[in-house]
Amino acid sequence: MMKSGTDTDACYRSLLQKAVRRGDADLVYTASALLASLSPRKNNWYRTRTAIITFEECWPLGGELIFNRKFHSKVAALIRVTRAQKSRCASGLGYLAHALAEGDGSVLNKSADDRHIKIIANAINRPDDFWHWITEQKKTDKHTAALISTAHQFRQAGLPRDRAVIQSAAYLAVNGQVPFQKEMQPTDQAFPYWVAFDKHTAEGKLAMQDVARDLHLPLPQLEWTCFYFEGAKTNGEIPSRWWERHNQWHFEKIGLPAEEAHLLWEPAKPQVIEALAEDSRRLKKDLYRWKIANLEQIQALKRQVALFIEHFEAVHRDQKDLFGKDDLDNI
Repeated sequence: MMKSGTDTDACYRSLLQKAVRRGDADLVYTASALLASLSPRKNNWYRTRTAIITFEECWPLGGELIFNRKFHSKVAALIRVTRAQKSRCASGLGYLAHALAEGDGSVLNKSADDRHIKIIANAINRPDDFWHWITEQKKTDKHTAALISTAHQFRQAGLPRDRAVIQSAAYLAVNGQVPFQKEMQPTDQAFPYWVAFDKHTAEGKLAMQDVARDLHLPLPQLEWTCFYFEGAKTNGEIPSRWWERHNQWHFEKIGLPAEEAHLLWEPAKPQVIEALAEDSRRLKKDLYRWKIANLEQIQALKRQVALFIEHFEAVHRDQKDLFGKDDLDNI
């Protein structure tokens, strides 16, 4: 039987973001409806989390975060991220800058790009000055202006590292062209439910500790390779120098050469899957039972989201007709 609680919420929240990354829209609908039923008074959490996931997983869509008071408007935004090719430049830059702001100078490598990391690190420490500066910058197009406006709206969302990602998205928007996001094909692979149990869940933390002990592996190396090869997996993404730099830095931080990471993960993966097998089966079964019992509610949510997205796209088409193609290609 489904029940609300800190551990349960953490599991389904983790599941939600993994489903977004892997492009599993059906699972995003189900997990979203379930989370809303577990915590009906916490829909503001879903709104905030939708914004954070958007900037983390596909920052160019930050300019298209349009919500109303209805829950389905937030789900619609998350479905658009789910279907899109991922772009994690803002995450890479934000995570590096957050580490620097926390005093970890190892993120710097004496390259020209260090300047950008230092700027965001300073922004973390002086957010009011940063947002005043960023909102005064000249906007090259309406999409850039919308993205910066949305980033400013969510400038206090989440944890400090989340806010660093949002600051990075705004900074990237005013310092270069916002890339176009193409829609990816729906995934046809079965979702691996065990990936929901990462180090941020009680079950995942315990499993990682047990496997690391049994295989005599450093826990940070096991946790990172699990995230790198499985937790962070997407349905397709734009190459990002910032995401790659962050990953390379993290490998160096844990003392594991990136080119050797697969040698650690390949033998460890079956052990992790086995350690989480019972939790994974329970999660999948509970989710399926809830879905069957609430199928009408989920189908209604899908219809509402489809209408909302259709209306959103129609408004954009009308804007293109009104303003002209050159002005609105990036809206």
